[in-house]
Amino acid sequence: MDTENVNIKNWKSLIKPGKLDVQLNDDKSYAKIIAEPLEKGYGLTLGNSLRRILLSSIRGTAVTAIQIDGVLHEFSSIKGVREDVTDIVLNVKSLDLKSNMEGIKKLILDAKGPGEIKASNITPVADIEILNPDLVICNLDENTNFHIEMTVGNGKGYVSADMNKPEEPPLGLIPIDSLFSPVKKVSYSISTAREGKALDYDKLIMEVETNGSISAEDAVAYSARIFQDQLGMF
Repeated sequence: MDTENVNIKNWKSLIKPGKLDVQLNDDKSYAKIIAEPLEKGYGLTLGNSLRRILLSSIRGTAVTAIQIDGVLHEFSSIKGVREDVTDIVLNVKSLDLKSNMEGIKKLILDAKGPGEIKASNITPVADIEILNPDLVICNLDENTNFHIEMTVGNGKGYVSADMNKPEEPPLGLIPIDSLFSPVKKVSYSISTAREGKALDYDKLIMEVETNGSISAEDAVAYSARIFQDQLGMF
């Protein structure tokens, strides 16, 4: 047998997963994916790699900076607003957004107290969908006017406020940390799979949860494609 045929057997003789079970919730933001059988140790290799890619490399939409009328910096307080600016920033960072358009966009919220101001009070904008409209932005006292402009961008992974800061920021612009990843949680476990009489194969069980801007199943599929593309160089 020549060397070429021996090398081909290196991968052709390996077991490949023949069963893929996908369980989704109603809005498809959660998926439990079971792949089996896998060669011993491959469950850990694939599970860990896909988890890292899911959390770091799936593109999403997030707020990158805010500007509030009458506010010059993040450590200010606003008369008639029960939260300080730091609290408002934390709330804005929790906005779950969906947009298929690249480039910088703006969201504007104009409100007057008294009352609880939610993400649903943001002025609707074409191509930006707010996925958690019940998120509380702030609480206003009576006769308090509140105006905030939010800069929205697309990206992947985590981007710090320093990286989001433009070279010449306008007065009052507050860059914020952005977590662009639409993937909220990823976990995986490995159990034993049977192939014929053999019990020394892996079963990979992955659980993925997204913010709803992408289905959990699609997020895993994109991650697998990214992994394949990266390995193509070798």
